[in-house]
Amino acid sequence: MRADWRQQLLGAGPVLGRLLLTLTVGIVGGLIFFLLGLPAAWLSGPAVSVAGASIAGLQLSIPNPVRQAAFIFLGSTMGSAMTPETLALMARWPISIAGLAACVIGIMICCSAYLQYVHGYDRITARLASVPGALPYVLALAAESRGDQYRITIIQIFRLAALLIFLPSVLALFGYTAESAPPEHHAAPVRLTEVVLMLLGGAAGAYVFTRIKAPAASLFGSMVGAGLLYATGTLSSPIPDWLLLPGFVVIGATVGTNFSGIDRYLIFDTLLASIGSLLVGAAVAFVFAVPIAWLLGLTVAQLWLAYSPGGVDVMTIMAMALGLDPAFVGGHHVARFIGLGFIVPIWLRIGMPRQERDQ
Repeated sequence: MRADWRQQLLGAGPVLGRLLLTLTVGIVGGLIFFLLGLPAAWLSGPAVSVAGASIAGLQLSIPNPVRQAAFIFLGSTMGSAMTPETLALMARWPISIAGLAACVIGIMICCSAYLQYVHGYDRITARLASVPGALPYVLALAAESRGDQYRITIIQIFRLAALLIFLPSVLALFGYTAESAPPEHHAAPVRLTEVVLMLLGGAAGAYVFTRIKAPAASLFGSMVGAGLLYATGTLSSPIPDWLLLPGFVVIGATVGTNFSGIDRYLIFDTLLASIGSLLVGAAVAFVFAVPIAWLLGLTVAQLWLAYSPGGVDVMTIMAMALGLDPAFVGGHHVARFIGLGFIVPIWLRIGMPRQERDQ
């Protein structure tokens, strides 16, 4: 028993060291972005600094328990925004989700055509690289296909990271920042007991969602668990903005660690295709977001973020960082994630020669 304990302690040392190094690099990146006045600084700054350090060769990582704890913490704070007024907006969701379905198909068609005809990618590689989000699912399909799984991985990870890094600044160029978002009610005093109850409710929701194997279980389970306490009026304490910063740093750094271990030369070789497909996907999302936003009386920023081809967790957390409705944005990304499970198998077979479809 004593030997086992010592082995576990020795094994935990390098993990803890990489975690501390990763968080230090992330905090430095967040501080630089904050001093530069960039939007969502403590989310996008760590992503940039950790991604750059990972590409440079540093061994950086965020252990899964720390990552899941950050998701539960941030999800719980998102739940505090679930007031009766925000829940009333759900009546508009069927129309916006219908627009989302058309947007997803448009993104896949346009990005695939771009990669295939501009960069000469084969159809399997182009189609898997064009799927907006659902990264684990896409990578599993790539590993079992004849596609170039390394380029698929790089394009997918680049899209996720680039949206986190650049989309807040793009929104700022259009005049939309967290300061221009609807004001939150911080006049009431922060009650520590209610904050603890919120976190306990969020943890319970995350546990339930994990048990039923829901997508993004930690984030959305905690948001629902804490949200029920706020929507019913059981809790009402506001959450101070500074309390969110550790969670933002962890999630931003997690995105950056996706670049660890990837061949840096292959990254640079795939960079143009990654940038181009990102721009095509973001442009298609914008084209669909504008009319739907006008129809529903919502901001283009909110619809664009809900339609952008990013990850479920990161896009939802970005919505909160920018002062947008995380339940609306997150709900649409969950709907997209679920829908892709049905769309992608069909997408990979349409127009494919039999020998390619059967791979």
